[in-house]
Amino acid sequence: MGASDHGLEALSTVHSIEYLSFLACAHSEWQRSGLPGSVVPAAFETRREIYRVNWPITAKAGFHLRDQITPVGEGTWDAAYWAAQTAITAAELIANGEQQVYALCRPSGHHAGPDYGGGATYLNNAAIAARRLAAEGKRVAIVDLDVHHGNGRQDIFWDDASIFFSSIHRSPAGYYPHFTGFLEETGGMSAEGANMNHPLEKEAGDKEFLLGVEDILTAALKQKPAAVVVSLGFDALASDPAKGLSLTEDAFEKVGTLLGGISLPALLVQEGGYDLNKLQYVASRFLDGFCSLR
Repeated sequence: MGASDHGLEALSTVHSIEYLSFLACAHSEWQRSGLPGSVVPAAFETRREIYRVNWPITAKAGFHLRDQITPVGEGTWDAAYWAAQTAITAAELIANGEQQVYALCRPSGHHAGPDYGGGATYLNNAAIAARRLAAEGKRVAIVDLDVHHGNGRQDIFWDDASIFFSSIHRSPAGYYPHFTGFLEETGGMSAEGANMNHPLEKEAGDKEFLLGVEDILTAALKQKPAAVVVSLGFDALASDPAKGLSLTEDAFEKVGTLLGGISLPALLVQEGGYDLNKLQYVASRFLDGFCSLR
């Protein structure tokens, strides 16, 4: 089914109004300033306390975009907006009784933080969906299977004890996103233990990944969540251009079986996966496992 338009309200439960306004207007402001091409920052600033709403577009770009691989072009806002609406629509289906839903989102979202985009992501689709599912006071668990750490999502939920966030990924030591994703990061003062990272060494393969998935999934289920949101990345595949881990298609089918066997509603939200020759096949293998027990 297609996505319904739930407006900006659900997006603002995760992202600041200033950031949403920036994304919606950045490209047109860039053009009006006489700058060529897409919005790409040349200087960076991350101190939130000095932010000014009257900054020019060049300054806002350096605050709201954390790298130069996250340009804002003419169609970026529409693409990101509808990816987020797809995730919200999927969350609504789960809230209304569906047990398994797959939100096929592009662009992906787990590097996007409260007021910034990064890693070619703009809106944090799975975080927005999780907030929707937690809206009635229910506990929600997120399991992130992308090869990269979900730094934006960790930032969003760092002090939120109602959302348990766990991530398996290649160690950020010398790998994107570089600054977060280490084992000792377990949540802020008001949410200690609500964040869990399981970093893997470079070129780790099926055995290490499957053990790690079992680890973070077990931890997530111990939280007794009402639903599990799965950030589903396929970029840990050995042939993926991300070159982070060395998984086979068999591993993804086994992960699918693990996730399909939980007795809770499960919402899959698409993250990375860039080997376009194999993407459909590894996704099919995962879904074979995911749907095999129901």
